[in-house]
Amino acid sequence: GLPNPLNAMQILWINIIMDGPPAQSLGVEPVDEAILRAKPRNAEEHVLTRALLIRAITSAAWIVFLTLGVFADELDDGHVTRRDTTMTFMTFVNLDLFNAYACRSSELCFYELNMFSNPSFLWAVGGSIIGQLLVIYFPPLQEVFQTEALPIFDLLKIVILSSSILVLDAIRKKFFSGFCSDSRTGPYISRRRKKRRDGAFRRTGRRSSHTSVSISPSSNGSRRIRSRHAKKPVFAV
Repeated sequence: GLPNPLNAMQILWINIIMDGPPAQSLGVEPVDEAILRAKPRNAEEHVLTRALLIRAITSAAWIVFLTLGVFADELDDGHVTRRDTTMTFMTFVNLDLFNAYACRSSELCFYELNMFSNPSFLWAVGGSIIGQLLVIYFPPLQEVFQTEALPIFDLLKIVILSSSILVLDAIRKKFFSGFCSDSRTGPYISRRRKKRRDGAFRRTGRRSSHTSVSISPSSNGSRRIRSRHAKKPVFAV
């Protein structure tokens, strides 16, 4: 089998990166209007829904596939070098950061999101990127994390590979929303509900336009109001 692609310090850094500022900043993401319009969830529904599990499993599988693919591609002679672990390390971290951006919304694709609507997320990701670059290029941290400086071509390669998780997320949201979305207020459903509501309004309007009301005196001196569609007087005054 393959040797360990990451060392203990690199794994600890990944946990700090993902469970730290980027993950916390997602908690202050502006509320989506679709969530405000959605019906209350059933109290008996599971927290881990099928759609959530599908999104988590497919994202995790793609991250593992690309990370191990880069590691296997770099592992030419069978011996793990600093370059091998650095390339794997950078790929894993970049995939996690791109995935965090995709997780900002469960309905909108990455190109539909307002990049500046959550400043906390930008600061968190920016700080994570600066910290990651220091780990790779700052000599004292290179000794701690057992990394080495990468040329610009390798960085571009890693960014292109890592951004593919945004494409995966867009495919899920655009073509497989029925399996990967828990929301009941998606664009298609909203249009369908609006069409039904407008149709109900039109039917109500037509019915009310043909309804007539007549007032007739009664034997005791009061007046009875009768609707054309009513078999009995509506009320007496």
